[in-house]
Amino acid sequence: MQTSRFRLKSGLFTNYLVHGFGMIILTQNLVTLAQHWQATLPVASFILSGIGIGRLLAYLIMGFISDRFGRKTTLLIGMITYLIFFVATPLNQSLALAYSLAILAGVANSALDSATYPLLTEINQNGTSNSVFLKAFISIGEFILPMLLLFLTEQKLWFGLSFLVPAGILLVNLVNILTINVQAAKKTAAVTETSGLQLGFAKKSALTAGLFIYGYTSMAVMIWFTQWITIFAKKINFTAAMAHFLLSLYSLGSISGVIIVVILLQRLTIKKELFLTLNAISFLSITTITLSTNETLSAVAAFLFGLSAAGGLMQIALNTLLSIYPKHKGMLTGLFFIFGSLASFSVPIMTGLIVKNQHLNLMAGDILVALVGLVVALMMYWALPKEKPANTSLAAARAEINRIDTQIIDLLEQRFAAVDDVHQFKQSGQIAIKDLDRERQVLAHVARKTKNKKLVTYNQDIIQTIMDNSRKYQASLK
Repeated sequence: MQTSRFRLKSGLFTNYLVHGFGMIILTQNLVTLAQHWQATLPVASFILSGIGIGRLLAYLIMGFISDRFGRKTTLLIGMITYLIFFVATPLNQSLALAYSLAILAGVANSALDSATYPLLTEINQNGTSNSVFLKAFISIGEFILPMLLLFLTEQKLWFGLSFLVPAGILLVNLVNILTINVQAAKKTAAVTETSGLQLGFAKKSALTAGLFIYGYTSMAVMIWFTQWITIFAKKINFTAAMAHFLLSLYSLGSISGVIIVVILLQRLTIKKELFLTLNAISFLSITTITLSTNETLSAVAAFLFGLSAAGGLMQIALNTLLSIYPKHKGMLTGLFFIFGSLASFSVPIMTGLIVKNQHLNLMAGDILVALVGLVVALMMYWALPKEKPANTSLAAARAEINRIDTQIIDLLEQRFAAVDDVHQFKQSGQIAIKDLDRERQVLAHVARKTKNKKLVTYNQDIIQTIMDNSRKYQASLK
């Protein structure tokens, strides 16, 4: 069983290594592909929009399939469609088919997301850190592909090999996933399905809306920066080398951020505190970049912006959303990423309008986006209960119960002290010890105050036993 879980996790991470290739493989090969399709570069670049359309069309569908027909089914759909994209694209010479294959890549992306993020929360107690770790594998894929293309160019080898290498990795991993019993792997998990985080209606509603908004802002803040930072830096008279280096520093910060976040989340229960801190750093960093004309200061800020904004915040937000509604993880994952896809469409439109006005600061809008993200982080800090460290053994779990029992004993002594007062009032007023109306009120109060509604009956039984013993205690008093 443990072997199945290890193979499944390895397979999920490998898929996102391949996804790292897929995210940039068209842009990295665009000049060659344009010649292959007998199209101009602007026309060929239009093909890239197919990925976004595929994602928008498929996210809710794949989310439904993930929840209704299983994570493995959705995972296989994503892997097979990605395999078709990687194999067919370098062989195809039709512009129309190229656009269809780009849409297929978007469908593959949505299928992988709709299956993988829910699975990681279901097979491991460190679901948040594992979700963040996916980003590290994407970054590794994005790092390897340019070097592979450079090697192919220097050796004068066919560009299509850059597609067939990830296809080969995906094919091997497909065999791995096909032979895994996903349900068996899930049964070995350290946690089980629950009714979700217990939050009041106001907190739950506000946090849900905020997290969907964050699905947009977390993507928008990164797209805005990566698309325009080089042009912005040249506009404020930074050297050409520094203008390009700022993006490299951002990427280096992103990889560093993922590593730091994964380590912290695995060792400490500080998710909401870390989320708030990183959003604050992101806001301060992009503000510094926007307002500073000092190259050194901007370089430091670019690294910190990558570390915070691109260090796994989106994955933390998604994991939090799934923990609130564990029964609809596939659909919620799809809906969350639809907001991110909307950012992919809207940010280029907004920035295109801003860049036409020479008097406007091109990066100022990114400050506003980061500020909205920070507001959501503050909302999350307010709404989420404080996390407690997970028990790692039977002895630790029993020690936790002993600690809680000690608190209960202290509270029971306080309750019996109050019973003494009640008894004196009853004696002076010649009131019977047993008051059924009062007991019904107490039990109704217990039902209202119990957040986990599955525990209402148990809590009422416990309180009823306490009231029974309170009556015995009162009867013993003189």
